[in-house]
Amino acid sequence: MIRNKFGFPVLTALGLATLASSGFAQDRGRTDGPEGSEYGKGGYQPAGGLSGHLSLQVDGGGAVEEESNPTGYSSNGTPLYLGGTLSYWYTDWFLVDLSGGYAFTSKKTNALVGPRFRLPLYPLGFSLGLKSGALFIPTLGTRFAISPTVAGDLLIADHLLLALNYTPDIAIGSGGVTHRFYLSLGYRF
Repeated sequence: MIRNKFGFPVLTALGLATLASSGFAQDRGRTDGPEGSEYGKGGYQPAGGLSGHLSLQVDGGGAVEEESNPTGYSSNGTPLYLGGTLSYWYTDWFLVDLSGGYAFTSKKTNALVGPRFRLPLYPLGFSLGLKSGALFIPTLGTRFAISPTVAGDLLIADHLLLALNYTPDIAIGSGGVTHRFYLSLGYRF
């Protein structure tokens, strides 16, 4: 057997190098079988259209109005918020949310839509988003509003979602700001 100056067999070293390099030249995989059944190396996504791309959440928590309220609308009442969110998961890091809710303190109703960017650290996720839409204030009428969102979520058993959110609803013009702190419980279809 041929040996180098370090005492390792040269043929053994050549053999290990050959085996290691053959791992880089693997094929993409075979696609035998019925259409849509290939998973793994370059296969297809699961059949079912929007499977895993939609989630529905129930939102509930607190809604606090700004200290100054120059508009004259009533902000007395229970500082609660109740709503819901339908999300389209384009990928695990980009979502589009459609949400609606009611703040019991000021009797404001909102309907908002917008993108959300999510950092998926399975099973945790952190997201930033910006929604806009209609904010109905009983004494002032409908106002345009923007709502930046900061959230942290937990994905349980690949389908159940639990999230903690903070969203200020900023009415453009008059109407003030409503700060919402709420939990979301949802299901990803």
